[in-house]
Amino acid sequence: YRMSNSSNIQIFVSSRIDVNSIRISNKIYVPVLCGAIYNNGDLREIERDDIGDNISSKRNSYCEFTVQYWAWKNEVADYYGLCHYRRYLTFSDKRFPTNLLNVIAESFLNKKSIKKYDLLNEIKMKKIIKSYDAVVNEAADVRFIPTPQGIKQTVFEHWAAHDGVFLDKRVLLILLEKIKELFPEYYESAQSYLSGNMHRGYNCYVMKRVLFFQMCEFQFGILFALEKELERNTYINKLERTLGYLGEIMYGIFIYHLQHTKRYKIKEVQLVYFEQTAEAGNGFYHFWQETLIWLKLHFENVGYVLLPKASKRRDFIKKIYFSLVKR
Repeated sequence: YRMSNSSNIQIFVSSRIDVNSIRISNKIYVPVLCGAIYNNGDLREIERDDIGDNISSKRNSYCEFTVQYWAWKNEVADYYGLCHYRRYLTFSDKRFPTNLLNVIAESFLNKKSIKKYDLLNEIKMKKIIKSYDAVVNEAADVRFIPTPQGIKQTVFEHWAAHDGVFLDKRVLLILLEKIKELFPEYYESAQSYLSGNMHRGYNCYVMKRVLFFQMCEFQFGILFALEKELERNTYINKLERTLGYLGEIMYGIFIYHLQHTKRYKIKEVQLVYFEQTAEAGNGFYHFWQETLIWLKLHFENVGYVLLPKASKRRDFIKKIYFSLVKR
């Protein structure tokens, strides 16, 4: 075991192997290549999730959970955190407008936006984090979030409405059964969370070591058990990220469980999403990028309605957009 930095708080940043994202100059953040086993030639000075005890080869199905697993098994800290190369918890005293997903949509990850959301203030971040058992992203009300099957009333219905898009809806009941079988202490919370309307996704948090280990035991205990069963039943099929989404659901369940045991101090903060995290281009290309991203972010809420997830027209527009902004 080894400390990645001098701090006893480490927020691991799940980083893509094919995107050279801007890094935040703050010792608390530890960038880690997600699925590093597929990129042996990376010359960036960055941690890799394929060292030591790891599941790096499962990146395509477990997504950022390969980084979480690596941190759990190979790093030592008093507080463990996870965020993504384009999603960060904010530490600003200000409140910012959010989209239907209750997320702040920001164009570029750069010096200006890093300062705006107070991501460099190590002293302030430490003070906030150490005052709580966990710091987590705010939940979102599913009754405002469009799905491929329209607006739904509960978290369960919200995920089920992504049947054939994110996952096969049958896996939701299997997940509940597996929780009841292997971790019955979370079963009541799982039922209540899924029958409620507040969804907490994205797996972005900072929490005390003991809680982080409890969450990992819960999530990976279920995911490893489910993996074999779902493959055998062909419920994963082409929906490769099924396990990643189930892990995300369990993150929501775990935080719900902590909140309702009323033994822990939990702080909710806003989550910011950066559309472009690589170095911005110069001149006309940067202006072009900026314009396209501005249009996307300002009309995104309308887009959820006019371009439903899984629709052919949404996929068509996305391909054009990604090619133009080189995301």
